[in-house]
Amino acid sequence: MFVKITPKKRGDKTYHYAELVESYRENGKSKHKRIMYFGSVDKETAERLQIAFSRDFDSFVNLNKVEFSQATPYGSFYLINSIFDQVDMFNVFSEAFVSSDKHISVPTALEYIKAMIFQRIIQPDSKLALKEWVKTTSIPYFLKDNIVFDLQTVYRSLEVLTDNFPIAEKCLYNWAESIYKQNMNELYYDITSSYFEGYQCVLAEFGYSRDHREDREQLVIGLVTTPDGFPVKCNIYPGSTSDKTTVAGIVKEINATYPVKEFIFVGDRGMLSKKNIEAIIEEKQQYIMALPRAWSKKYLNDITIDEKQMQEIQPNLFIKFLPPIEEQRFLLCLNTQKRSSDTEFRNQSIKEIEQELAKLSKVLFDKKGKPKTRDDTMKKVGAILKKKKAGKYFDVKTKDDPKCPWGFSLEYSLNQSKIESDQRLDGTFVIQTNQPEFEGEKLVKVYKNLNTVEYAFRIIKNNLDIRPMYHRKEVRVKGHVYICVLAYFVVIAIEYISQKKNLNKSAHKILQELSSINLIAIDLGQEKKKLALTTISKEQKVCLKAFKINKIVVPNVV
Repeated sequence: MFVKITPKKRGDKTYHYAELVESYRENGKSKHKRIMYFGSVDKETAERLQIAFSRDFDSFVNLNKVEFSQATPYGSFYLINSIFDQVDMFNVFSEAFVSSDKHISVPTALEYIKAMIFQRIIQPDSKLALKEWVKTTSIPYFLKDNIVFDLQTVYRSLEVLTDNFPIAEKCLYNWAESIYKQNMNELYYDITSSYFEGYQCVLAEFGYSRDHREDREQLVIGLVTTPDGFPVKCNIYPGSTSDKTTVAGIVKEINATYPVKEFIFVGDRGMLSKKNIEAIIEEKQQYIMALPRAWSKKYLNDITIDEKQMQEIQPNLFIKFLPPIEEQRFLLCLNTQKRSSDTEFRNQSIKEIEQELAKLSKVLFDKKGKPKTRDDTMKKVGAILKKKKAGKYFDVKTKDDPKCPWGFSLEYSLNQSKIESDQRLDGTFVIQTNQPEFEGEKLVKVYKNLNTVEYAFRIIKNNLDIRPMYHRKEVRVKGHVYICVLAYFVVIAIEYISQKKNLNKSAHKILQELSSINLIAIDLGQEKKKLALTTISKEQKVCLKAFKINKIVVPNVV
């Protein structure tokens, strides 16, 4: 039996009619038999009736004594926890992790780690905020013990995770392969940087900032993912580390750590170097990378670039194999749409620089203001040219000019041969590989799939908010990054299942939709308490079913 509410609109008002009904089937169709009719009720009473006659209650209650003491989002947390259960994450960690700190046990550390992953996915914030935030959520229902969070134990839990992360990485690899059916013969690698708010972490160093914060010390993060983006390895380096210096080490680590006998290492063009290729070949593995721009310019010097002589594999995308060198294959790729946009962008940049140089030149003929010197003027020229990549095409100098109040004027010209040389390569990139079998279309597909790592970094940086980082101890900084990696594994698992079940929604969108499924704490009086769920919509049921959640289990009241 259940209470059926029928809303009816009359004019500007909506009336709710309630009746107690029982379901039955007749000729294969579901029908309702009325047991009791309550008539017209307000919306609040309708909701109370539904709760009072729901299966969560053993008997009828006095509706006037029912109080809703608390309502917390539950559906989103339930889905995240279902991913934990799907891979058996914390049971596996519990059996394999060890703690070298006598002040914290593995079970306690894992409860804290679970809470931090919840926080990182649902509402990223500081470790200090975790203590108060947990109280306002349904997280306690997913923890084994009634833990009272304290900051020092949070930090110690990060240290336990760092000490055991090599074990966690092997688990991530196994889950990606066995549960999510990932192709471990293709592994994608890229690095990013993340800067610090303070200056006391030993990992923090100045280096090339991908966040465009050269004024901040940073660390560098290297991430290996599967074709669908599941993270299987994460290395953390000092902030001055460059892309190409990490490749040889990461390939050796993959070879030594994981059971895959042969894999294709896919990396960005910044990682291609003679030393790295030698290291990959020495490990008897394969690679697919793009040539750095300077290399491709030199390599394509005598190559005809004409889409009429190339194979079109997609609209506006043409390919052609080039002569191999020492068993290394080269694939020329031309995107004609990007070629047009590259040329247009260059021309626009040149035009803007010309306008700024003309404006600066005009100032030199103005007698007003401070005296102009050649050095100050050329510094301003340098600033103008530095702002735009097209600055390299300009030759600028000063010349004596008696007509100018300051005795000199600007003279600039365009290096047309350099423009034509670069314009010839607009829209092109060259893939280099020692993979002997892949056709051109397959090579392009594999290389372009490198954006799975870039996507991972976007999620980790933007959705999971890896920053700000205030930790000073190296072990805690690493633990914080590893929490983000574990959280991202859960996020990508949700998106993978969403795609497989044709939901076609991001993890963020799914969790947002399920967050409206609330867990209501109901005080019945006489120290009796019950928990109930708010109504689950048809759309939410479809979503939950995709994750094999046919029913959300309401926790027992303790």
